[in-house]
Amino acid sequence: MVYNSNRHILEEIRRGWGGTLHGVASRRWNWKPAYALIWTNAAAARLILEVAPHLRVKSAQARELLRFQNHLRACRRRRDQLGRLLPLSPRQREIRESFHRRLKRLNRRGPTSRRSHGSGSLRQVSRKVSAEYLAGFTDAEGSLILAKVRIIDRWNLQYVPRVCVDNTDRAVLEELQRDFGGILVNQIARNARWKRGYKLVWNGRKVEPFLLSVGPHLRIKRKQVRILMQFIRHRKRTRQRRIGRGFGRFPPGVVAYRESLYQRMKKENARGISSGQQRNN
Repeated sequence: MVYNSNRHILEEIRRGWGGTLHGVASRRWNWKPAYALIWTNAAAARLILEVAPHLRVKSAQARELLRFQNHLRACRRRRDQLGRLLPLSPRQREIRESFHRRLKRLNRRGPTSRRSHGSGSLRQVSRKVSAEYLAGFTDAEGSLILAKVRIIDRWNLQYVPRVCVDNTDRAVLEELQRDFGGILVNQIARNARWKRGYKLVWNGRKVEPFLLSVGPHLRIKRKQVRILMQFIRHRKRTRQRRIGRGFGRFPPGVVAYRESLYQRMKKENARGISSGQQRNN
């Protein structure tokens, strides 16, 4: 299953990869409507076989599901004289339950005794991360932000471009950091029973190289990319006069333009829907 509030991107995926699209209830009444694209049985096995070589965070789950599919193929169900399937043997029920337990353990939010620091996959070979992979990761697990900061000893509000990706798998974030830079920081889990979280952050002037490399491959967050690039171009064009050792105030037009970009970004990143926004994304 893949979930998103962007129905159009799920419809694109369905056109190329099949699956059944469903609406799902949002956790809060004022959040955008959410959708789930679901594959089951043989369709799910075919999809996993195609995407498994590219997975990192969920590579262990993919291997387990493919093992289960191979087991089903090797296990022929018997039928009675009327063609009805006979019940599974106790041994077969135990084997299938063991697959279920392993996947449940891999998918749990809380830490396990073997992986208390949140490493969600068992990769042996660390291959280079592509810009396409990081774009998909950012669309699913990331945020593009134009932050607004007031610094006490400065005249002007500071607008800071920022890109973040979050995950409980520290290893995959370390691979992203190795190939694309960024600062890796710890996050406190919102629930004590959940795995420890981590955040990889690109700030300030580190954002433009990220956008130039990864931005063309983003789909869900294309509008946020455009807003950040507008801000970066405007910042390059804006010269700030100096007063002694410090800087003077920005002209009102500069402040107004940056604030408009900030408000546009805030609207794009809002979870909820405005009174004038339609219920379908």
